[in-house]
Order: sequence, then C-alpha cells, then structure tokens
Amino acid sequence: MNKRLGRTTLLLALGLSSLAMPSPSQDDGFKPEAYSGVAIGTGGTVGGRTLPFDIRITRYNTDAEVQKFAELLKASGPDALRRALEKEDVGRLSPTGSVGNQIAVARKRQVGQDTVITIVTARIMPFVELYRGGRSTDYPFGYLQLKWNGKDPGTGSVMAAAKIRFNKKKEQYEIESYGNQYIKVANVRQLK
Repeated sequence: MNKRLGRTTLLLALGLSSLAMPSPSQDDGFKPEAYSGVAIGTGGTVGGRTLPFDIRITRYNTDAEVQKFAELLKASGPDALRRALEKEDVGRLSPTGSVGNQIAVARKRQVGQDTVITIVTARIMPFVELYRGGRSTDYPFGYLQLKWNGKDPGTGSVMAAAKIRFNKKKEQYEIESYGNQYIKVANVRQLK
C-alpha cells in the first residue's frame, strides 16, 4: 500500500515563496557549483541502504522560468510539465560513478543562516517500469532539497518518485511522494 509522506506546495518546493534572495543566473557571472552527499534509506523498501551522490549545477532557474512552469502545470497538468522539464538542463544529479539524471529546476536561497537548494528532475524511468505500467509511472518527477549552514555538513530529503499537481479545489500546488520513501540526506558538502 502506498503511503503519502506529506504534501507541500510546489511553489515552496521550487523556491518561489519565502525567497530571501533571487537565484543567481549566468548573466551574473555564475560559475558552476558542485556538491556531494549521501542518501540514506531510513525505512520502508529502502531501509538500511546508503547511496553517495554528486550534484553539478551549471545555472539556477530564474523566477520567470519557475513561474512559467507553475502556470503550465496549472493550465495543462503534470504531463505537460514533464514534457517541458525534459527539455531543461541546468545540471546533473548522479549516484557516484553513474551517469544519473539531468536537473530541470535548481533553486538556491537563504533562509536565515541556512542555504537551501531545491532540485526537481523529470525522472528517468527504466524500460521494465514503463513496460509493467504500475502506479510508479504516475510519479514522474524527482525532488531533492538540501540545507546547510556553511560550516557543518548539511542535511536534506529526497523523493525519488514524486507527483506534482495543481489542486483546483484548494487553489494550491502539491507534491506527493510515491510509496514508502523514507530517504534522508546527510553529509552534504560543497566541492571546490
């Protein structure tokens, strides 16, 4: 049985609300950033497993780009959003030693003393998953959020398979995790 780990607004997930500062863009002389961390399964089907990963961000999405994605989701639904995100490439999220997945949306903001990076991907689904056509194919996005204070190693959370939608009754964006994904992130460090 699938269990929802919680919902949050897409606007928060993509960093539109509570922005302390705009995301840097390449026009500002942005230099690519690299990070590493360890994903830790803390329960469910991933309990006890660890996976080191690397992130390389070549640029951060602008407020206008994120607003365009939010409007597309509201007007045309998650399939249209996925098609749009498949064309985006602002970096790469990959298990160490693997090719990984291209990043569609990357946002960076300051929340008090903490730096928060939020990443959304159009999830790569293996052929066998698509062939079987199970419920997991209804969760075509990946979501990762990292947080650290610049001194100590950071933390975060992962939704390896997520559904993003606009709830017309509540007039809000929502993100929902698939199944028992209890994945935390530890030891986040910026690579020089």
